[in-house]
Amino acid sequence: MKRRHRMNNYKLIIFDLDGTLADTSPGILNSIRYAQKMMHLPEITLEQMYSHVGPPMDESYARNFGLSGDRLRQAVEYHKEYAVKQGYKEIELYPHITDLLDKLKAQGKHTAVATLKAHQTAVKIFDTFGLSDKFDIVTGVDTKAPKTKAQLLEYCLEKSGCDKSQAVLIGDSKYDAIGAKEAGIDFIAVTYGFGFKTEEDAKEFPCCAVCEDVMQIEKFLCE
Repeated sequence: MKRRHRMNNYKLIIFDLDGTLADTSPGILNSIRYAQKMMHLPEITLEQMYSHVGPPMDESYARNFGLSGDRLRQAVEYHKEYAVKQGYKEIELYPHITDLLDKLKAQGKHTAVATLKAHQTAVKIFDTFGLSDKFDIVTGVDTKAPKTKAQLLEYCLEKSGCDKSQAVLIGDSKYDAIGAKEAGIDFIAVTYGFGFKTEEDAKEFPCCAVCEDVMQIEKFLCE
C-alpha cells in the first residue's frame, strides 16, 4: 500500500460501487448485450464493453456506438431496464467488504455510496446482498442529486453534515479521482477494480493512499 499521508479523523467514508465494493461487470456486460439486442446495435469488442464500467452510461454508449439524441437516451434506458430486472443480481462482492463496513460502523463512521450507476439498481444490489443497513447514504445518477461524481459527493457531504476535511472517497478510476478533487475531499485509490491497474496509474491523480485490496483499505482507515 502506497501512502502519501495518513489521517484517522475521517468521519465520512464514501465508496464508489462498480470496481470498489463489488465486481459488477457481469451485470453491466449483460445490460449492454440487452441494449444491443433491443436496438440492433453493432457488436463491439470485449475491451470496449469493459470500458462501460465506471464512466457515465451515456458517455460510454456515445463513445462505443456513436449514439446521440433519442437513440442514446433509448440505449441507456434499455441498459437500466435490464440492470433493474436482472443485472443487479449478477455481481460479486469483493472479499472482506462486509467486514470493512462492519468495522467502520463499529467505529462510529458515517458510510455512503456515490455511484454513477442508477440509484434504483444500487439499492436493489444492497438489498439483495444484505448491505442496506451498512450505509447511511446511497446516491446514484437518477436521484434528485445532480449527475456528476463531484455533485454526488457534495450531496453526501450535505446529508451527513460532515466537513470536506472529514470525508474521503474510495474508488477505482480516474472519474472517482477527478470527482473527489472537484468536491474538495481526499481520495483513496484501489487497483483491484476496473480502472487503475497499477500504483503508477493511480499516482497520476491526487490520492492519500493506493490500496491493492480491501484489507489494505481497512488497515489505512481503521488501525
